Amino acid sequence: MAFIDPDSHQAMVRHGLKTGIAAVLAYGLAQLADLQYGYWATLSAVIVMQVYVADSVQMCLYRFSGTAVGALIGMAAISVFPATQAMTVLALFLSVAFCAYMTRYNARYRMAAITVCIVILASLDQEDRLVFGLLRVAEIGIGVAAAFVVSVTLWPVRAGSALKARLMERFTECARSYETIMESFLALQTGLDPRLLAGLNADILKDRDLFRKVLHHERRMYREDTDLLDLKIRTLETCSAHLETMLRALNSEQERGYDILMAPELRQLSSITVNGMRAIASGCLPDQAALSQALENAETRLRELRSEGATKRFHLQKLVQFFAFYHSAHAMGHDILLYSLNAKFDIEPS
Repeated sequence: MAFIDPDSHQAMVRHGLKTGIAAVLAYGLAQLADLQYGYWATLSAVIVMQVYVADSVQMCLYRFSGTAVGALIGMAAISVFPATQAMTVLALFLSVAFCAYMTRYNARYRMAAITVCIVILASLDQEDRLVFGLLRVAEIGIGVAAAFVVSVTLWPVRAGSALKARLMERFTECARSYETIMESFLALQTGLDPRLLAGLNADILKDRDLFRKVLHHERRMYREDTDLLDLKIRTLETCSAHLETMLRALNSEQERGYDILMAPELRQLSSITVNGMRAIASGCLPDQAALSQALENAETRLRELRSEGATKRFHLQKLVQFFAFYHSAHAMGHDILLYSLNAKFDIEPS
């Protein structure tokens, strides 16, 4: 199935249809089971249904486990406290307070607190309050099951597929930002907007969060190379950190800039590193030989200039600026090389 952007109009239309189908399915199953309050099943299906399969699975676990825990607490309270007004209020207070406290350890207790209220209060006029509580759990369980089945079988939107598409965009954006920063540095260290990388960094954080969802909720249902996804995100995170250092170095000194004597080597290193990022974006391996050669050329040229005393023309602030910038550019090229040297992944060479 072709990948569809989860934020697109088409994806949201599908999500609307899936949610409606899950609601109707849950209500129909509740009616077939002759459950009195079938709307609880429908409500549960609507609450649980999310765009990504991973989010739906997470909500299913949260909703059902919280309901089960809350039902047990509520039925225990019913068994211990008599069905008088005062005792009911006391049972409600203690049960909800306990659930609220336990949220510090697990978020499912928020759902448990809601179920406690349903079991204790809605069962007051019932003959068998324990059976009433169990039936409410069954209704919610039916809703959760309906949402799960619809989510994983009908137009499933996998977080893993979305993450792959996002990482392609991120490496391309990272390469574009690197080119901008490098050209500004070589053009007499022309300053740039210090917020240049804010969007990139925010998106990488979202990518890491999406990866956690793949790791925790989709990996058991779909075959996914989570090691490769993790490597890509870690590579992006280190490249983003290097770009931040380069941007700060670029903006750190606002006096008249210098022509950089090793500009050809830096341009070569930048160009090959950028090509490596774009190769990763397209699902290929960066050119290992070209990266190694560019890194070696830059180091060799720097040693030559230092031995000739060329760096003495810099005053201290400019010297610190150059070496901070150069170190990050070199480290970024090395990180892209390390990615390409990770031989346990079956990727086509660029």
